Amino acid sequence: MEETVRELMISKFGRVVDLEALQTLSVNTTLEELKIKKLQKELSNAKEMKMWEEKIAQMRWEIMMKTKEHTKKLHQMNDLYVEKQKLDSRLNKLQNQKGSAFQGPRKADIIARQKVTELIQTQSEKILVLKKEIAFLRKKGGLILPPILPVNT
Repeated sequence: MEETVRELMISKFGRVVDLEALQTLSVNTTLEELKIKKLQKELSNAKEMKMWEEKIAQMRWEIMMKTKEHTKKLHQMNDLYVEKQKLDSRLNKLQNQKGSAFQGPRKADIIARQKVTELIQTQSEKILVLKKEIAFLRKKGGLILPPILPVNT
């Protein structure tokens, strides 16, 4: 029987096959299946990791853009604040100047005072002329009539 097995092995495989060594080298199917599942899982995990890395890169880009936008707005806000401070100081300066400008005599008051002074001076001149005329008429002994005043319009 061993002889027939040997002949069949030679005819089929071209040499004599050691069956004991073949059994020790035989593949453990469950182990091979687990290795295949492990490789598939690693492949799916690698795909998922790549997807998450792309999402992280996208989110970093968006954060960077938002940060730039907010920084730009902060600079604008700072510029507006500085301009507001300048305008406030200028307004306070102008208010202080105008406040002190109103402390002294106004131009309209000065002009009105000059007109009143001129009016008083002309009236006092008229009074002097009238007093002289009254004194002159008393010396002559004539009738004293009220003077005819010119009509000023």
